Amino acid sequence: MQIQKMLEKILALCVKRAIRREKPLVVGIAGSVGKTSTKDAVGIALGAKEKGSSVVMSEKNFNNDLGVPLTIYGQDMPKKSIAKWLKLLLKAKFSYLGLSKLRARTFVLELGTDRPGDLARLMGLVTPKVGIFTAIGAEHTEFFGSVEAVGDEESAIVRLLPPDGTIIFNQDDLRVREVCRDLPQKKISFGTDPLSDVRLIEKNIVLNDAVPDASGMLLKIGFEGRVHELMIEGTIGMPQAYSVCAAIAAAKAVGQDQATAMNRLQGYFHGTPGRMRILPGIKRTWLLDDTYNSSPLAALSAIRDLASFPLEHTGKRIAALGDMLELGSLAEESHLMQGKAAAEAGIDLLVACGTLAHVTARGAIEAGMPEDKVFTFPKSPEAGLFIQERMAQYDVVLIKGSQGIRMEKITKELMAHPDRAAELLVRHDPDWLSR
Repeated sequence: MQIQKMLEKILALCVKRAIRREKPLVVGIAGSVGKTSTKDAVGIALGAKEKGSSVVMSEKNFNNDLGVPLTIYGQDMPKKSIAKWLKLLLKAKFSYLGLSKLRARTFVLELGTDRPGDLARLMGLVTPKVGIFTAIGAEHTEFFGSVEAVGDEESAIVRLLPPDGTIIFNQDDLRVREVCRDLPQKKISFGTDPLSDVRLIEKNIVLNDAVPDASGMLLKIGFEGRVHELMIEGTIGMPQAYSVCAAIAAAKAVGQDQATAMNRLQGYFHGTPGRMRILPGIKRTWLLDDTYNSSPLAALSAIRDLASFPLEHTGKRIAALGDMLELGSLAEESHLMQGKAAAEAGIDLLVACGTLAHVTARGAIEAGMPEDKVFTFPKSPEAGLFIQERMAQYDVVLIKGSQGIRMEKITKELMAHPDRAAELLVRHDPDWLSR
């Protein structure tokens, strides 16, 4: 581990020098939730999916001291391969010496944090000109101690921008709005608030039984005095809608034609695996696969999206909710809240999974959910088999939890086409499958 830390410092030095010399446009994205989906939407809107594009976006969730250099140099995780490490270091050395050029003129980078100081260090490494701030909420509070400390850390994405930079921020998040209010940089806001520069006016779920992959959400978005409609296939939910709005704002920030950006989003943005993807399930059901990770803010959003999902005939709304990890002293309160939210949203059946499943269940029962509609399981495979037996035609199942709970195993158990798991689900590469 100490050797890797030393190598990461060498990579950081090389990246920093190359970026200072070539001055590419860097769009940085940070926040408690929605970073990866926003990164994907922004990258697509700016043209990253088009042949010959000079725009590169972070692969997967490469958002830390190693992941960011991997994105800059276009290489996969080296893991324990000496050959891959040597190749990466050679690329870094050439860029440091100016013997090779960076592979893009625009980088769209997800910037993550686990502990205080992480984000400021990454900001100093890549010096974004555009900073996108998605939200502030409880995440990694085991290491930060409080939501306020999380907010202080995440706000580096806008506080540390250069004076001539552009801030793109979520107008609906009060904490984010207050952080951005008095900063001197140019600002572009997005959200449902009428004062948003890019305003989400309406969001409707569209189901297509004949062609399930064409299901998704129809958005009405207002900006610059006009209302535009976008059909986003493959995903639903407020975080995804926010991501689309942030991408349109980013197009404006970098001088990109917004009509072109919207066409790209409609053509290429189908959500990110494990982030509120809508998938056909067995027995003519629908699955809402939100299994990449979880936190209190994200769980509440997912439960609301499940509650708004249109039911057909005798359909039920089922929530499979796994533990939310790394919350420290906020863990019990957060899991009680998760259960309470499911009950208050009118969810028909709750299946809680993990070591804190009993706390989620207690929160639901205390909030009025009948005890015979609440079930707990220590591990996700058992929960998946249970739901398979209980689910019926027209049901919709939300599956959500932190990475360590492996809730994607439930999705695979319930999806109509498990042969597409490697394409559609998170953590289905050989390394994860072996764990």
